[in-house]
Amino acid sequence: MMNGPHYPDLSDQLTDYWQRAMRWATRFAVSFGLAAMSAIAIAAAASDNVFGQIFIILLATFALWPIFVLVLTALSRWREGRRVKAASQHTVTVEAKPTVSSFERDWQRLIALAPGQSERLAAIKSSIDRSRLALGNAEMDPDAHDLCVLIDRRLPELVAHELDDLPPDDAGRRRQVGELIDLVEQFARHCGRRREGASVERSREAEILRRRFEARLADHQGPL
Repeated sequence: MMNGPHYPDLSDQLTDYWQRAMRWATRFAVSFGLAAMSAIAIAAAASDNVFGQIFIILLATFALWPIFVLVLTALSRWREGRRVKAASQHTVTVEAKPTVSSFERDWQRLIALAPGQSERLAAIKSSIDRSRLALGNAEMDPDAHDLCVLIDRRLPELVAHELDDLPPDDAGRRRQVGELIDLVEQFARHCGRRREGASVERSREAEILRRRFEARLADHQGPL
């Protein structure tokens, strides 16, 4: 059942009107007092005659009264504006969604170009993330450091350049995307073997894979 429009309660409206009326009454009273004091000072300086001073006081009071009302109104609005601004600066803002890295966006582009490989790509990405976490904890290991550089810098650059430089024909795009997925999968497997502690016999295979990885990136961005 839909609710109708919400109208303020009558007592709330009366309270709001009363508060506004009291603020304006206070403003007028203070303005009248300031105008009267100013008028008395003007009359005392302008004339020594009692009747003349009374006339000047009455004239100056009613002339200055609206001016002081306007001044106090402007001052009140200025103070209210500062209060609202200060309150807004202390308001805690929450982002609607977390920031997504450029590599994550490019990886989603890759999945969109190969929807049939989405599960395979998810497994590859998960393996690379686990390898990065494990290799990052391998202190004073040059090989682990090199792989971290490849994961953090070269891999995102390679995926971005490959996707930005796709052939115009469908067959060419499918071929290049397939080759990219195969290469990244081989790289993920190599990182996984290194994460689990590869044997010495794997060193030559690792070097070949690194060279292929760097060579493909060099085809897109020139010498590194």
